[in-house]
This record gives sequence, C-alpha cells and structure tokens, in this order.
Amino acid sequence: MKIVRYGTNVLATLAIGFLLSRYISNLPYEFPPLPASIAFAMRALHIDTVKNADDIETIGLVIIIVASLIVAALLVWALNRLLRHWQPAHRS
Repeated sequence: MKIVRYGTNVLATLAIGFLLSRYISNLPYEFPPLPASIAFAMRALHIDTVKNADDIETIGLVIIIVASLIVAALLVWALNRLLRHWQPAHRS
C-alpha cells in the first residue's frame, strides 16, 4: 500500500510542478520577479551573465521547473499532513 501512496505522491508532485512551471513560463518576461530570480540564481551558481548571455533562457527555464517542483512537493506534503490529521486512527 505504501508503494501506491508514494507513487501517487510522486505523480501528483510531477503533474502539479510541471503545470505550475508551464504557467509561469507563459507569463510575460516583464513579470518583475522572473528576471530578478534568474539573475539571483545565476549569481548564486557563479555563472557570469555576460559570458553566458545565450544561456539565460535555458537557465531561467531550469530554475522555473525546479522551483515549481519544490512548491508542488511542499503542497503535496501539506495535503498528506492534512489527510493524516483528518483520518481516524488506524485500529489493529
């Protein structure tokens, strides 16, 4: 039963994460937090934005996907916690 639950959690996390990343990637680039977060991540990874100007879009997309998957994983974790809290205690 645990395998089914873990599999469901992984599939839910991937589905929510990729839907969220798809939504965010369709936002206009002028969306203020987007370029700032891409620049921040590139500085944090010690990637020169001038030398790698052609990689900014790719790195930005990877950052969006990773951040979306993290948010989705936290959402699935929170939902699991709520479901366990609301479930009656298991009786043996």
